[in-house]
Amino acid sequence: MILERDGVALHVVAEGEGEPVVLLHGHTLDLRVWDEIVPALVAAGLRAIRYDQRGHGRSASPPSGYRWGDHAADLAEVIARVAGGPAHLVGLSKGGGIALELALRRPELVRTLALIGPLVPDAPLSADLLASFKALAKAIRSAGPAAVMGEVWLSHPLIASAVARPGARGRLEAMLRTFPAGEYLATVRDAPDRVWKLTDRLGEIAAPTLVVRGAREIQDFVSSAELLATGVPGARLVIVPESGHLVPLEQPAAVVAALREFLAIESQL
Repeated sequence: MILERDGVALHVVAEGEGEPVVLLHGHTLDLRVWDEIVPALVAAGLRAIRYDQRGHGRSASPPSGYRWGDHAADLAEVIARVAGGPAHLVGLSKGGGIALELALRRPELVRTLALIGPLVPDAPLSADLLASFKALAKAIRSAGPAAVMGEVWLSHPLIASAVARPGARGRLEAMLRTFPAGEYLATVRDAPDRVWKLTDRLGEIAAPTLVVRGAREIQDFVSSAELLATGVPGARLVIVPESGHLVPLEQPAAVVAALREFLAIESQL
């Protein structure tokens, strides 16, 4: 289905019946990253809702940059119009950051948080990682996403563990080939839309929270997972062996097991 908010068309897929679970993909990916997770959630009696974020997959790419607030508002609209009420949120990488934003901006919409390899808004990143992200952006703006995704990004340490797995690599490449790079190619850069720092407000998050990371995760994201595990009241941390950053692609069975256990417990609160 197509859901429109603020003139931006979002591609949304909903499957199953039961309590709603909204799944948020990471940056440069799309809703297909959850292909091996959704059937298990539906079989467990849950309604799995996923969508391509603005500037990704089959959703539209508006001509401006995308602030955290834009993504949070899109997510709120999906919950209101598709989930029909508060939802469990599962976010991978930047998707985890969007879920965190909503948990603070609109806590009444969030039942639980499951954050996988989460990118934490406002958390410091190393100089090397920031430099690599800036180099990626520059390359996309000069050569276009089609030329860059299969060269610069596939060699990045953040996704190296997934690239090394033949099955995961094929699915990853399929998503990267169609990444429209809307945020990088935006003609207008947006200013920040809030004055507070999310990292200063972790203690306010009331939703039951699960943090998942791969044992082979890079240090920046290990630190982010630890920040949430210690900063969000009652948060629990699960470390998945034999996985790097993209755990749903590398170890989908482990993600399913962690989500089933977490949601089975929290749904009874």
